[in-house]
Amino acid sequence: MAKKIFGVMFAVAGFVNAAYAGDEVEILKQGDAKVTLGDVDGFLQQLPADRRTGFLDNPTRLQRALIGILRDKQLAQQALALKLDQDAQVQAEIAFLRDQVLSRKRISVYEASLQVPSMEAAAKEQYLAHKADYAIPEIVDVQHVLISEKGRTDAEAKELAEKVRAEAVANPDSFDKLVEKYSNDPSKVDNLGQVREATSGKYVKEFAAAAKTLTTVGEISPVVKTQFGYHVLKLIRKSPPRQQEYAAVKDQLIAKLRENYIAEKRNAFLAKLDESRPSVNPEGMEALQERYKLGAAPNIGEAIKSAESKK
Repeated sequence: MAKKIFGVMFAVAGFVNAAYAGDEVEILKQGDAKVTLGDVDGFLQQLPADRRTGFLDNPTRLQRALIGILRDKQLAQQALALKLDQDAQVQAEIAFLRDQVLSRKRISVYEASLQVPSMEAAAKEQYLAHKADYAIPEIVDVQHVLISEKGRTDAEAKELAEKVRAEAVANPDSFDKLVEKYSNDPSKVDNLGQVREATSGKYVKEFAAAAKTLTTVGEISPVVKTQFGYHVLKLIRKSPPRQQEYAAVKDQLIAKLRENYIAEKRNAFLAKLDESRPSVNPEGMEALQERYKLGAAPNIGEAIKSAESKK
C-alpha cells in the first residue's frame, strides 16, 4: 500500500488548494474506507496555520498522515459496526470536540473580520525606540578538543590537554586530526568538535569566556577546565556585532504588531463573554464532586472574582 500512496504524494498539495476540487475527491481507498480531500482539509485544521504549507511540502510526513487518516477511518468503521458510537462517554466526547471545533471557527471568523490598521508608522517608531533589540550580537564559532576525567585523574587529564594544545599551537591545521584522535566529546562524530555561537548562554560560562578571548581565526586557546573536563579551543569564525537596518526587520516588526493587535481584540471579544456571571447549580456541583471524587468542589464564584480583579 505504501508504494501506491507514495505515487500520489506530490499531487495532493495541489489538489487541496485547487478551486475546482470538491471535498469528496478520493485520494486513497482500502476496502470501504477512503481518504478524501475533505479529510485532508479536516486534518490540516488541527495544525497551526503556519505549519500547514510546510507539512504538505514534506512527502514523507504527508505519506504518514494519509496512512494515519486511512487507519482512523478503518477503525471508525469497526467502532460503528460495534455500535460504540452509542456509548454515552463516546457521545459526550464527540459533543465536546464539536464544541471545540466550532469555538475555534468562531474565533477564526472574528479575527478575519477585523480591519487591521496599517502598522508601518508604529513599526518604525518601535524600531527607533528599541534599536538595540534589533542588533545582531557578536558570533564566535570554535572547534574544540575535550579531554574528560573519565578513566583518568585530574592531573592526567590536564597533562593530556596541555599536550594537545602544544600540538595545536605547533600546527593549527592539524586540529581536525587532534579532535578525531583525542576528543572525548561524543558529538565529534557529527560536528568534528565545532561549536556554533560559543559565547552564548547555551554553554557553560568557562567555555564561553575562553571562546570570547579569542580574536584571530586559527588562534588556539589556553587549556580551560569546565565541569565536563579540559578543553582546547580553536577560533574558526568571529563576526562583530552589527546593527540591522530598519528595512531588514520591517516585515518582522509589522507582523508582530499585527499579531499583538489581533490578540488584544480577541481578548476583548472573549472578555465580553464574562461580563455576566454564570449561575452555579449547587446540585450539579455536588454531582461533579461525587463523580470525580473531588476533595472539594471548585468555587466558581471565587475564580470569577479572581479573574475580574486581574483585568
